[in-house]
Amino acid sequence: MPHGSNTLTSQAHTSQDDPARGTETSIRIGARVIPTRYFLAPLAGYTHLAFRRALRELGGLGLATTDLVHALALISENRKSLDLITTHTVDRPLSIQIFGSQPDVLAQAAVWLEDRGYEGIDINMGCPMAKVNGQGGGARIACQFDAASELVESVVEAVQVPVTVKMRLGWDSNSLTAPELAAQFERLGVAAITIHGRTRAQGFHGRVDLDGIRAVVKSVKSIPIIGNGDVKTVDDALWMRSVTGCAAIAIGRGAMLDPWLFRRLELCESGGPEPFEPTPDEQVDFLRRHFSLMTEQHGEYSCVLFRKFAAWYGAKLGIPEELEVRLRQFSSLSEFDQITDEIRRRHGERESDLATALIKVPNGPVERW
Repeated sequence: MPHGSNTLTSQAHTSQDDPARGTETSIRIGARVIPTRYFLAPLAGYTHLAFRRALRELGGLGLATTDLVHALALISENRKSLDLITTHTVDRPLSIQIFGSQPDVLAQAAVWLEDRGYEGIDINMGCPMAKVNGQGGGARIACQFDAASELVESVVEAVQVPVTVKMRLGWDSNSLTAPELAAQFERLGVAAITIHGRTRAQGFHGRVDLDGIRAVVKSVKSIPIIGNGDVKTVDDALWMRSVTGCAAIAIGRGAMLDPWLFRRLELCESGGPEPFEPTPDEQVDFLRRHFSLMTEQHGEYSCVLFRKFAAWYGAKLGIPEELEVRLRQFSSLSEFDQITDEIRRRHGERESDLATALIKVPNGPVERW
């Protein structure tokens, strides 16, 4: 992984617990030892460097994975793609998630990343968004057993770093292909698989299917299966591991609803005090820290990029509703300071404990996303 002190660009235990994979709290993925079994799942538009760094400072986060990056755009050194893979010395361990439908292009992207010091490659076969599926990537590629196998094999053979795959249970309830694909990917040398317990047709609606995740766990011989979906609390994570037998948990939206979730899980596993609640000052400090880290990379444009986080953070951070609205519309660094100063003074006045983002989740077919 690239070195340096500054931001860089381009350069409860389960049946899957095994000493060969690490200790009861750590886990081995290929040659990598990940310090905890609770990972940050990739979320398009959200799991950027500033968010990853802010979460890591709170503690408990194991492996983090970037927003998905188009393989062809990456090897073309497209500016947006380079921005997505920007990292920092404290941003470890990290995997870069790539997507696309051409085996040779994905293999080239994996080599490009390995040559620049990145330590893990994740192949996206689970994104439900139409713009990704329309390019033959995301969940679409998992509909074609031979094509998916060829793609995975080409990447595994191209690099020495661990290659992992993130996928869904299948395209819809009539095509639950994940167990068969997982078994095949293990034979091809994949180091771990993250399985989101929904189909592509579900998008992010409906309940996560723990039986479906358990079927994937049972389909492989030894590689870790990482469960994903609907984990918003410590109990959710422990229940998923208990019911499915998965070796680790990847948390996406739950980390935005509660940035301290990884720390809570770390404390739980170490026998620490529960429940843990950050103080009002700690909550506002986190909000400011996340934004500050974002400005290191994006400057004034961070005002636009940060707005979408307000709808996720508002309820947990005790932000009064009208201040959340302002946080979703602010346009300058000084305005952000003014709003957060007022949040600190009025912390806890919020009437609703439901995150606005959960109300605004798209309710149409995923083709519109």
